[in-house]
Amino acid sequence: RVGECCRKRRVLVVVKGVAREGKGVMASNINVGDELKEMFETLVHKKTVRAVIGKINDSFSEVEMFRTMDATEDSGDHVAAWKEMCESLPENDCRYIVYDFKWKISETITKSKVILILWSPEASKVRNKMIYASSQECLLNVMPEVNRQVQATDDDELEFDAVLKRIEH
Repeated sequence: RVGECCRKRRVLVVVKGVAREGKGVMASNINVGDELKEMFETLVHKKTVRAVIGKINDSFSEVEMFRTMDATEDSGDHVAAWKEMCESLPENDCRYIVYDFKWKISETITKSKVILILWSPEASKVRNKMIYASSQECLLNVMPEVNRQVQATDDDELEFDAVLKRIEH
């Protein structure tokens, strides 16, 4: 099962100080948890969840569910909903966020894109940043409905308008 979600390629994997050559194994050797996949499906198809936040577990073997945010809490104020999600992120640890990003283009028209955000703050450990970045492809392979990817390292890069500018085209 190791690396089942990843494209086949040859990589050099270092496990407990021993280098091994493998096929179809990502350097990070991390799988996507079933609960996270289920919540992603809920976000995309049922629209009852607006954000799914995932984290890599302590043994660095799986991306697991950390938190969700219900779409029912969203009263149409997309900027406030976005800020609430941003405020829930840790200042010194990485996270994956799958978010149903919505914005108004006129008084009656709202657009939406499912985005994957890699939150990798400056204060997080370098090792964690590297593992999260190298594991992102596995998430994308099990979540094909993701329209855009965003990487953010500080609050300025997570501002609603900054993200909108990056994804609206």
